[in-house]
Amino acid sequence: MDHSNVRVYAKHLQAPSVVHQACIGDWTRHQGDVQGEVDTQESAQVDVVFGKGSFLSLYRFVADGAVLEERPTGSLNLIHEQAVFGTIKDVKTLTCTLEPEHEDALGTEMEADEQSDRPRLGYLPRNASMTVLVATSDSGILSFLTFSYKEDDQCTAGHGRFHILKEIEIAEPGFDYMQAGAKIAVDPSSRIMAVSALQNHIKLVIIRSTKRSNFDPVERISDIDLKGTIVGMDFLTPDSEDLAILAVLFHNKETSKYHLATFHIGLHNRLTGPLSIQVGTSQLGSNSQKSVVLIKALPNIPCSLVYVDEEKITLVTVETPTGPRVADTARHTTRSSLQLLKRERSEKLGELLAGPLASDTFPLISACATPPSSPFPSSDQTLYLGSDTSELYRVNIQYLTYTMQFELISGDRPIGDVMQVLVRRQFATEPLLSDMDQEIVLNTDYLIYSSDYGDGGILAIKEEEDSIDLFAITELQNNSPILDFCVREPSHPGRDSLYVCSGMKDEGCLKRIRSGISVESSGSSGNEFFAGATGLWSVKENLKDAFDSFLVVSFMQSTKFMRSGDGGSLEDISGSCGFDLAQATVHAGRLRDGVIFQVHRSGVIATYSATGERHSWHCDDGVLTSACLISEGTLILGQISAGSSMLIMLELTSEGSIGDQDFAMNTFKVLASKDLKAEPTTINCWRQSSDTDSPGTEDDTLFCIGTLEPAVLVFQIKTSEIFELYSESLAQAGLESVAIPHSICLLRSRQGRFKILVGLRDGGIIAYDWTKFQEQRDLSVPAPARPMSSPRLYKLGILPVKFALSDTPTLSNALVLSDKLWLASYNQGFEILPILFDSEVSQACSFQSNDEEQTAKDGFVFIVDHHDIQLATLEGFNKYSNQALALGRTPRRILDITSKRLLLLASVGDGFPFAESTLQLIDPDRASHDPGSEKQHIVAEFSLKQGEAVYCLTEWKIPRPNKSDAVYICIGTGLFSPTGTEVSAAAPKTGRLVVLSVKQSRKTDRKFRKFELDLRWAMAMPAPVFAISTFMEMKLLISNGPVLKLLALDLEKKTLVEKASHRERWPIVQISNHGSMICTGSRRESICFYEYQSGIGGERSHDRLRFLKSAKSTRMVSDCMAISPEFAVGVDSSGGIFGLGYSREDPGCQHTLVDRFSFHLGEVVNRIRIAKIWPADVRSLAGISLSQRTSDTETTDATVFLECDSWRPSSGQLSSWILLPWTMDSNIQPSSSTQLTQLTAQLSSQALIACSLIGSIFGFWSLNSQVYLILSSLQSILQTTYECRPVLGNLHDRYRSLSSPGSNTVDGDLLYQFLGLDHELQVQLVSKAVGLERIVDGWLLQTGMGTQEQIYLSSAPRSVSKDNTTIESGCLMHKQPGQNQGRCKATNVICHIVEYLHSLDWHQQ
Repeated sequence: MDHSNVRVYAKHLQAPSVVHQACIGDWTRHQGDVQGEVDTQESAQVDVVFGKGSFLSLYRFVADGAVLEERPTGSLNLIHEQAVFGTIKDVKTLTCTLEPEHEDALGTEMEADEQSDRPRLGYLPRNASMTVLVATSDSGILSFLTFSYKEDDQCTAGHGRFHILKEIEIAEPGFDYMQAGAKIAVDPSSRIMAVSALQNHIKLVIIRSTKRSNFDPVERISDIDLKGTIVGMDFLTPDSEDLAILAVLFHNKETSKYHLATFHIGLHNRLTGPLSIQVGTSQLGSNSQKSVVLIKALPNIPCSLVYVDEEKITLVTVETPTGPRVADTARHTTRSSLQLLKRERSEKLGELLAGPLASDTFPLISACATPPSSPFPSSDQTLYLGSDTSELYRVNIQYLTYTMQFELISGDRPIGDVMQVLVRRQFATEPLLSDMDQEIVLNTDYLIYSSDYGDGGILAIKEEEDSIDLFAITELQNNSPILDFCVREPSHPGRDSLYVCSGMKDEGCLKRIRSGISVESSGSSGNEFFAGATGLWSVKENLKDAFDSFLVVSFMQSTKFMRSGDGGSLEDISGSCGFDLAQATVHAGRLRDGVIFQVHRSGVIATYSATGERHSWHCDDGVLTSACLISEGTLILGQISAGSSMLIMLELTSEGSIGDQDFAMNTFKVLASKDLKAEPTTINCWRQSSDTDSPGTEDDTLFCIGTLEPAVLVFQIKTSEIFELYSESLAQAGLESVAIPHSICLLRSRQGRFKILVGLRDGGIIAYDWTKFQEQRDLSVPAPARPMSSPRLYKLGILPVKFALSDTPTLSNALVLSDKLWLASYNQGFEILPILFDSEVSQACSFQSNDEEQTAKDGFVFIVDHHDIQLATLEGFNKYSNQALALGRTPRRILDITSKRLLLLASVGDGFPFAESTLQLIDPDRASHDPGSEKQHIVAEFSLKQGEAVYCLTEWKIPRPNKSDAVYICIGTGLFSPTGTEVSAAAPKTGRLVVLSVKQSRKTDRKFRKFELDLRWAMAMPAPVFAISTFMEMKLLISNGPVLKLLALDLEKKTLVEKASHRERWPIVQISNHGSMICTGSRRESICFYEYQSGIGGERSHDRLRFLKSAKSTRMVSDCMAISPEFAVGVDSSGGIFGLGYSREDPGCQHTLVDRFSFHLGEVVNRIRIAKIWPADVRSLAGISLSQRTSDTETTDATVFLECDSWRPSSGQLSSWILLPWTMDSNIQPSSSTQLTQLTAQLSSQALIACSLIGSIFGFWSLNSQVYLILSSLQSILQTTYECRPVLGNLHDRYRSLSSPGSNTVDGDLLYQFLGLDHELQVQLVSKAVGLERIVDGWLLQTGMGTQEQIYLSSAPRSVSKDNTTIESGCLMHKQPGQNQGRCKATNVICHIVEYLHSLDWHQQ
């Protein structure tokens, strides 16, 4: 392939997972309490913003449970995640004081706000919270941000967005330790802020009241200088309203001591006169060399703080100077100290290091948190301390005596720099252990914490009268640091995963990251009573019941009826249910409260669950094929008979509810019927009322049916009559399969929009936008837009699609069953997500069991492997799911042994680099099938030398005649050497090349395979072996320090022989090859290309590694990959990705590689891998836009859609013309241009994948050159548009060029924000890009779309009026002349492209 014109699309697949900053406030304007108030209500809500490297993440925490005896519960839900295109330094919450404004004074600002509902620079909308986010970053800007919901129902880019209100330049861009921005502190009354540098300098920002229409809360900025490195700062609770006290902890390098400085700032004239600042300074621990790690103000005790060093916590009070002079100093008084509890030191670690060593040590405190300030001034204080060695302490400080009590409440959770109390809940209780009549107030604190190398979480610390209980509420998943990963391509079922080396020390684990929603299953029921099940329905006895009471299971010629008990248990009560058990059930459910119905092929049965009364109705002719409950006591039935089909509306009347069975047969009454042209296959209905949860006209009922025609028909029930409103034909022209509807589902978004999902028998789903249908009374008025519009096809498999629905008429999520399980979600934009359940599911239905632990989760019943029944719940709605395989060590390298379906991990224990390095063979299948044992996935281990670090792992396959290939594992290591009491840990001095074989043990049990790792060769090397690559047959390329060596296997001597070598100036850290071309990456010389030249007869003197070219600029290469003989991709330690190459036809730059593309990621990436979609996979989760046109032969408002041929551009499928493959499959050699086009389209989802140290996952795709021009033009406009530009002050181009000049790459994180804009604004931005419409037209001509008279290009309904003609992008778009029409067309094309690219994943279309 030609890589001389590479164009790249880059985006985050997963945002960073490590939390560096957190602050609490109220940005979403919910009705609840925020920090600063003690809650006593039934539930409390608070918003939390996390700073995650280059992302801001907004979460909402809800604490439940008001009764003292209840177990504390809560939930943490992601509201919004936004890239800031910079590195966040600190974030804090500021509560603004707003001045009152009259409507007249607001003028045009308020009018504009009502029209656009968008914040603007210097304008805070009326619907926005007074809580403002204050942030600093590497831009040098102090940013004031607000969060604003996007009320426009066309928004697809999340729930809302952070917007810039004000920007103040306080420093130069970058990370200069002398420039302000490293830390922020806010006064409790939000009247003053402090912004510090890392050293010597602090800025005081005076805050004033401001107006929404002219948001400017900063009065002025003053500077404070001090000598030393600033460790921390905090504002104390003052003893006067006119005073602010800033406490600063700093280290003076000249004295090598820690100091505490307090600044008493007079606020009475802060807006008019000069600031009155009185300073007090004291040295901490005059005779101690212990490091002081943090400082924390005590909100309940005025003028007080604590500081923590390596051994103790110390309480200090600050006395305010009484004199009026600025020169008067404040005094610091040490009230008490409390020694930390010692922790046991590892005996193994003590044996590794020479010299005397204490048997125990103090924990290193990493974070401190206090509950919200008490409503009662001057009261006792609770303090929480966390350490990165897993200890969590609670300290109680008595206000009157300044005494401290200390207790360890947890010892298994490593805590990083972030820890805060979200909510404190108070409960009054009668004393149990005393004779006091006074009530006792007990507290429950909800504490959130992060970890730098493990999962964080939320804990509930609940006070009892005589003890403290600790409850885990939820986890904060953190994959960092990721040192290595591998991609398991989905060439086989279950292999669509990333396996990453995650965590450190005891938190070290192997994490399997899959795209989809995880499932928690009850496990096997242990019986096979459900073999051959054909249908499954859950039934509530009463509409308002929280749990399902019954489960109905249908078979080919029978039915079972089950009762649900406590904990999800099921009891077979078929004999007493009153159903016809000898018939297959078509549909079952609750007819009205206390009445259960069964629809079978011959009729309907209704039974009263309390009395056992039974009523039945039989159809006179034909059989029933489908049914649905349309209202209380009323059913819609689909009936077929010889030569005819019809709909029947059947009602269970109240008369005759008591009596014998003959009389009971007359209690069913046929209210209406309707003839159909084709057999009905499925029915779904929803009631229409004044409730906004239902669409359509008031007091009507609508329902959809699918028919064999094939078509979807919409009917209306009014005054007991059935009216046909609309028909949508599903006839597919020129396709092998017929799109027969098999099931129908209606979803409702949070904005009140609706989707009708039509499940097809061929394994697809067609999603339609449903708009409110208005009855047309005046025929002279143009007909309304179609109620079903914007069809989009999603291919899920080949088996018929079924929906697992509940009694709720409209949902935002629905379980979908085809070959596998999926979730159709309409929470934000519409998307279909895979559900990660490895077993085969033949039937499923919604089911809420009577289980207290599962009440807050969506529950389901599955028929698994065609015979076993399981209860299951969905674990949230995250796009990516993590499964941790515990190691208890730090994983550093990973290898996917494809031939054995195993993984090999190189890990170390505590004390690295002198702890023992171990190779662990992992069978990932054992983790999913046998979850009982914690480390059952480790099937073999192999220990290396003490102090030996593993740098690389490679699988080596050696062909053998008449046998399968021999598989060896090559390991490159480096040896560190302790010298006396000092350790030489800077770099390894020597290394080894170790070759192992993987053997299956003869002791293999019946259930699982067992393996052994056998040592075959071990070669000592004069320098570390940083990289290994297999080369041709029976050859290896290794890097021995700065030397590139070629080794060959001598079969006769069974040894490795050196054949050639080449020395570079710096150590080579990575080797890759493509054919005879060899690519190396070094720590200083960037990337070099070599060519292997074989000697005559294989003699060493004639073999040669000939140097070809090297990069012109130096880079600290972390990894590189040869994509073709003339092109390679690499990542460097400064956070950049780049592509280098050359053209053999270019005579210029003889020894220089040319930059093909470069892009700054802003995060350190150690590894990059390539992945591609399984060619035989026909799924399309991005959806295929379908044409929709009025039929010429139908008089009704019927429409026709044409499925897009995947590789015929004239049919409208554009995705194959958006992307290009990175590489070609060498096994496929196209013989014509047509085959080449098909192959290019087939491999177009090929992606480069990278993982960063802080847990991000990046994806990179090669773009069509014209698509790149389209997106590049759009990007240049978006990066300066207020609604899309970086919110923390960085220039987008500058940020993406920090590691090297950015070129030939478009930023998917920025482009995605285009979808969240109003259509009018989108059109305006497209019109600003010079020549963009012409580029779009050229691309459409290339795809063949430009020659069509009618085109369909967007899945979102956006309308523009021109000459009294409404243009629906979801319907036909006629090509008409006109500038506005051209801009709308270009906008819709761009929306299609951006939406498709955003949906890309590493393993699916």
